[in-house]
Amino acid sequence: MGDMSETSATSRVLRLLELLQARRYWAGDELAGRLGVTGRTLRRDVERLRALGYRVDARRGRDGGYGLSTGSELPPLMFTPQEAAALAAALSSAAANGAAGGSELALTALAKVEQVMPPALRRRVRVMRSVVSVGAVPITPSVDVELLAVLALACRDHERLRIRYASAGRDSDGEHVRRVEPVGLVPRGAFWYLLCWDADREDWRTLRVDRISGAQPTGIRTSARTVPGGDAAAYVADRLATVQPEVTATIRIHAPIDEVTTALGGYASGFTEAEAPSGEPATEWRISDVRVEVLASALVWLTWPFDVVDSPELSGLLRDRAARFAAAVRE
Repeated sequence: MGDMSETSATSRVLRLLELLQARRYWAGDELAGRLGVTGRTLRRDVERLRALGYRVDARRGRDGGYGLSTGSELPPLMFTPQEAAALAAALSSAAANGAAGGSELALTALAKVEQVMPPALRRRVRVMRSVVSVGAVPITPSVDVELLAVLALACRDHERLRIRYASAGRDSDGEHVRRVEPVGLVPRGAFWYLLCWDADREDWRTLRVDRISGAQPTGIRTSARTVPGGDAAAYVADRLATVQPEVTATIRIHAPIDEVTTALGGYASGFTEAEAPSGEPATEWRISDVRVEVLASALVWLTWPFDVVDSPELSGLLRDRAARFAAAVRE
C-alpha cells in the first residue's frame, strides 16, 4: 500500500511540474482541480518540488496561486552556461527544421529551458534566437556557440565588431581584421552565415561564421541598417547562388513529392515533382555544396530508394563509402 501511495505522489508531482511549465501562473484552486487534490495536498506537492531544487513562487490571498520562477540552475539536471547555450542553439535549429512536428516540440522545449535559466544566460539565448533568419538547416553544423552569442548580441544592439576573418580560396593570404556591423545570422547548407555591413569596404558582406575568430565588441553603436529586400535569409541565399559550388547533384527520390516534403520539412525548398523511368511518381532534389561529403551526409535522411542522376563525383563517393559501411557491419 505504501509503495502505491508513493508512486501516486511521485506521478502527481511530475504532473504538477508539467502544469507549472505550461503556464506562467496558476490560481491555486484551478491548479488543485487539475490535479484532483485538496489545497493542502497541493501545498505539500509544491514543497516536494522545492526540495528537488525548483523555485516555485506562491501568492497568498483570495487570488493566490503558484508559478515556476526563473532560477540559477536547471534542476534536476545541471548544465554549464556553455552547455545550456549549446542546447538552446540545437533546439533553435530543430525548430527551424520543422520536420514531422519537430518545430512545435523544439519551441516548447526551448521555452522551458529558457524559463529556468539565470537572467544573463536567458537574455543571451533569446537574443540569439531573435536574430537568426531561417534558411536551410545546417546538415553538419560546426560552430562556436559563444561566438554565435557575441554575434547575436551585436546584431540586436547594432554594435560594431572587430573580427578576424579567414577568406576562402587558394589565393587567400590568411586572416584579415575587419570592422563589421552585424545584421543577421542565417543557417544554410552545412554552415552558419553572418550578414553584415563591412565598414571598411562600405558594402554588404556574407561571412561564414566558422571562419570568424576573435570577435571583439568595440562599444560603437550604429544606426540600424535595412537588409536589401528586407529578408536576411533570402539575401544570403541569393549571394551564395552567385558563387558556383564545386559539387552539384540531382537526386531522384522514388516517392511522391507530397510524401517527401511532409517528412523532411525544412529541406523541401530543394524538391521538384518528377517521374521515375517506370512511370511512378518521383521527386527530384537538387543539392549543392563545396564538399561532396556534405551532399553524401544529406542522403542519410532519405528513407526511400533513390538514384544519383548526374554527379559522377557523388556516385563514386557513395560506392566507396558503401563498401566501407558494408565491411564495418559484416559478420
